[in-house]
Amino acid sequence: HNYNWHDAIHEIDPGNSGTNPCGLDNIAPCDDHNHGTHTVGTMVGVDNALQIGVAPEASWIGCRNMERGAGRPSTYLECFEWFLAPTDSNNENPDVSKAPHVINNSWGCPESEGCNPTNFLILETAINNLKAAGVVVVASAGNSGSECSTFSNPPAIYENSFAVGATNENDNITGFSSRGPVTVDNSNRLKPNVSAPGRNVNSCIRDGGYATFSGTSMAGPHVAGAVALIISARPALAGQVDLIEDILRFTLPLSVIKL
Repeated sequence: HNYNWHDAIHEIDPGNSGTNPCGLDNIAPCDDHNHGTHTVGTMVGVDNALQIGVAPEASWIGCRNMERGAGRPSTYLECFEWFLAPTDSNNENPDVSKAPHVINNSWGCPESEGCNPTNFLILETAINNLKAAGVVVVASAGNSGSECSTFSNPPAIYENSFAVGATNENDNITGFSSRGPVTVDNSNRLKPNVSAPGRNVNSCIRDGGYATFSGTSMAGPHVAGAVALIISARPALAGQVDLIEDILRFTLPLSVIKL
């Protein structure tokens, strides 16, 4: 798993008890929560019957930043740093050429995990650097809707993260999907950037199973997969983050184009 996997979980989160089913500092991919497997399945899963993957021929790398669903600014930052320059299995020899084209972030860092306006800049700087390096940073909007100004947590609040809200089966915004503008940092920036399917999404879980989950966590992976498809169709777009984001924002689905 050289350059393909990193574990930023080095200790049990204070909010959890007992032992982690994956252990700590894993050198091989391990999911202690099902959530990660579900999102990766939506991005790159391969199942001819269920057709769960948006970009099934894409390759993926991963970094575990949550301990059974609980993360910290330090674990999130460690994974962002690793994605910028992945390392080998000994956490040595970082190589920026192995950075991914797109990162899916189906998580948010609330105050209960240590994120607040006094330290927002820490994770924002990491995202700014990733975008400058040519990486699309997709972030789930959060599930605090349906009121306005319910974008409250990193990384979705940042200017350079590509925030994704959730739609239902009728392509309408879901009640739980967080909405802008972003007021928690006094920026009043408009979010989300786009929305994608996020209710009753079927995907794989651990041990060969399948499950239907709802949330903006399920919407973000659709967009990350779409980025992979865009680059597959036009390899020259790799690294052109602004152009890729414009394509995602401004390309109309065929269903609403009058031919």
